Amino acid sequence: MRLFIIGYMGCGKSRWGKMIASHYGLHFIDLDRHIEEREGMTIPEIFAEFKEEGFREKECAALQSISNYEDVIVATGGGAPCFKNNMQIMNKLGETLYIEGTPELLRERIASSKTERPLVKNLSHEELLVYIQNHLESRKAFYEQAKHKIISGDLKLDDFILLLDAVIDSSNC
Repeated sequence: MRLFIIGYMGCGKSRWGKMIASHYGLHFIDLDRHIEEREGMTIPEIFAEFKEEGFREKECAALQSISNYEDVIVATGGGAPCFKNNMQIMNKLGETLYIEGTPELLRERIASSKTERPLVKNLSHEELLVYIQNHLESRKAFYEQAKHKIISGDLKLDDFILLLDAVIDSSNC
């Protein structure tokens, strides 16, 4: 069983991925942390040295390296599904779950996050909302290719469990 959690930055991929993995007794991989370990650099350092294109190459290689893992929940970066045929790779390797959030919710989570996000670090509060609205629209077609979808907000673990029990049972875990 491999489950890839996708969605825009701030939707809760890592948070929910850890909780879901713990609930089901599966391994958890945060793709960005996996990339940092492979490269010996932080994501902001990779962006600074290799720009976004270089980061996307490393992201695709890291994603393909996960094909050897079993019984794992993988939280991807927000852009991972949108580059290098990554969405097709994830759909081929396992189940995919899109966590959808409104631009306003995502802005509040991103603005209050301690995580450095290279793509939005210099934007004002209003600029951030406009950026998210436009960026989310350009990525939506990729996110919508996920096999499963759940809407973020006031979610509880039980909401995920109801959805995922059927997914995990059908994967013959």
